[in-house]
Amino acid sequence: MTAIVQVEVKTDNEALDAKYDEIFEKHVTARKKLVTVKQLAAMYSMERDALEDAFFTDPRIKLYERRRGKGKRFWIAEKVIPIMDEIIEYEWN
Repeated sequence: MTAIVQVEVKTDNEALDAKYDEIFEKHVTARKKLVTVKQLAAMYSMERDALEDAFFTDPRIKLYERRRGKGKRFWIAEKVIPIMDEIIEYEWN
């Protein structure tokens, strides 16, 4: 006797899309050499002023700030992101 089994799979496309976007952004960010205030604000879901207060006054972060002349500020991504994560994890209440 042969049994027939019917399986129905439902997916939450919005959740899958959100997870895909999160993973994609993580990989793209990991490959970036420099990040801007705007990119860091999006990454940490913070406004520019909040980033300034929370991170950019920290000497560890200032060490990796780069600017050509008086132009736009950039930070070395592979250095500042782990420092910012450390600040959030260990120095915030």
